[in-house]
Amino acid sequence: MDNITVSEWNEIITKTLIPNIVILMIYVVLGTCGNILVLLVYFFQMKGSSDERYFIPILAVFDMVVTIYCGIFLIIQCFYTVTFTNNALCKTAQFFAGFTTFIPILLLLIIAVQRYLKVCMPNKPAMSLRVKRFALILTIVVSLVCAFPLPFVYGSIPFHSVTYGITGTNCGKLKDGQQIARAVYAIVIGFLAVAMVTTLIVLYSKIGCVVVRQFKLNKLNSDREEVRKSEKKIDNKEVSDIGQNGGIPTPVTSDADSNISNTSLVKNHQITLTGSKRRQKSNRRITHKLTIMFFVITLVFVLSYLPKVVLLIIEGLYDDFWEKVSNKERPGAFFIYEMFIINNIVNPFIYAFMDIKFRKKATVFLSRVLHCRF
Repeated sequence: MDNITVSEWNEIITKTLIPNIVILMIYVVLGTCGNILVLLVYFFQMKGSSDERYFIPILAVFDMVVTIYCGIFLIIQCFYTVTFTNNALCKTAQFFAGFTTFIPILLLLIIAVQRYLKVCMPNKPAMSLRVKRFALILTIVVSLVCAFPLPFVYGSIPFHSVTYGITGTNCGKLKDGQQIARAVYAIVIGFLAVAMVTTLIVLYSKIGCVVVRQFKLNKLNSDREEVRKSEKKIDNKEVSDIGQNGGIPTPVTSDADSNISNTSLVKNHQITLTGSKRRQKSNRRITHKLTIMFFVITLVFVLSYLPKVVLLIIEGLYDDFWEKVSNKERPGAFFIYEMFIINNIVNPFIYAFMDIKFRKKATVFLSRVLHCRF
């Protein structure tokens, strides 16, 4: 095609990215509706929930922000792939994209630490409300620090077409100048990413070992209880048989009354202990289920971000990577680049699938809304 303009070239690219635009719109709708549902359920149906779920509504807020902001920003980039001429807007948008993205990631690290303390150190004091609030403020501050260099790394840059022999303007990584700053930033962010993933793996590995050990112990105790009950049934049956076969009645004495009274006290004490143990067992089961749920959320985070990290590494090694991507390859590359948003939209579905209490409360809430009895 000869004498093509930048605007016409941009239109061609936009047409090839229509599937990506549709997918991003679905992401925005699902992420917004899902996370709003989580917030409404926690606000109206689960007020005063235990500290086990403290970070869930907070995570939902930032997940929703990331979904809306990054989803819309990526849609705009699809429409202005080679005509993004506003340098200030590009820098500002990249800063807030980084800032909003870092917060949920760091929250997952805090949640992992909380689960570790809860499961692996049950006898030590849990995270206090003050510590949780401090951790949240620290998360925001660290995210700001990590996002601060982004305006110096990104901007409106020339985007050359080998096919059409023309040059447009794209919002991407700067190629000229600040090379040392870009290299240092890439190394620091890469180190933090590796350190965080390693920390998550170590924490959840230790948590997993404790959970498996306690599951085995619970099964062993359950088997012993079954054997004890079975033996007790046999003993009771033998006593019953003796009575039916004309056993000699034993006169009741004051000592016997005392023994009966003592036996009754022991039984009552055993019932109290049994109730306490059941409560402890129930609390431990809830802790384990929520821990497994948070582990799944973290696993989804790693899997959804890994493709983008690989793409960013390739982009860093080859400055002209996106310029050499053909129109047929671009939708696939963009899809991989956009996959990180999945991390911010799936959490409500994970809660619904793995958190029985949330599922019940959400069902009640939706039923009230649908029947106008809210």
